[in-house]
Amino acid sequence: MNKKDEKIYKIFSTRNGFARTRNILAAGIHRRDIRRMRDEGQIIRIKRGFYRLTEIPLVSNQGFIDLTYAVPKGVICLLSALSYYELTTFNPSTISMAICRGSREPKIEYPPVEFYHFSKKQFEAGINEIKINGHKIRIYCPEKTICDCFRYRNKLGLDIAKEGLSEYLKRKDRNLERLLEYAEICRIKPLLETWLNAMI
Repeated sequence: MNKKDEKIYKIFSTRNGFARTRNILAAGIHRRDIRRMRDEGQIIRIKRGFYRLTEIPLVSNQGFIDLTYAVPKGVICLLSALSYYELTTFNPSTISMAICRGSREPKIEYPPVEFYHFSKKQFEAGINEIKINGHKIRIYCPEKTICDCFRYRNKLGLDIAKEGLSEYLKRKDRNLERLLEYAEICRIKPLLETWLNAMI
């Protein structure tokens, strides 16, 4: 590895494997070197001006970590959250992320992501903070996730929402009171009550 690449690697390693163009340029590295490392596959461009080192040891849900750095205010939601909590057999290839309505949708090159615009009240309700490999990730709690899946049933399919609810009801830590609180916030309470009555 040449001196220049070593210098670039050092910049990434002091920032958990992520770096912005301005961090790299500030260290006296030229834009053409960033381009070359990208072309050689040593770094991945997540969004404009923001890169990840390719060779950092990838962990399960690495995409969540990448997106958290690229969109710090976003929240992992819907199918991605359902899958994280093991409430679905479906394995999504695209990450679902909620942003507050009115926010600008960032252009993400990697990983594949679909943004959902939630109203302020629905966006702020039920955010959990989890840790993946020392990185803090914002993700909706299981109860809010199920309610969101019912809210987006026309897009995701009612079967996904029903499966999520059915799996949730098998859990020892289920909390129907909390579930109905989020159903109220998500404006799907009558619908959820109908399915609860059918399933319990």
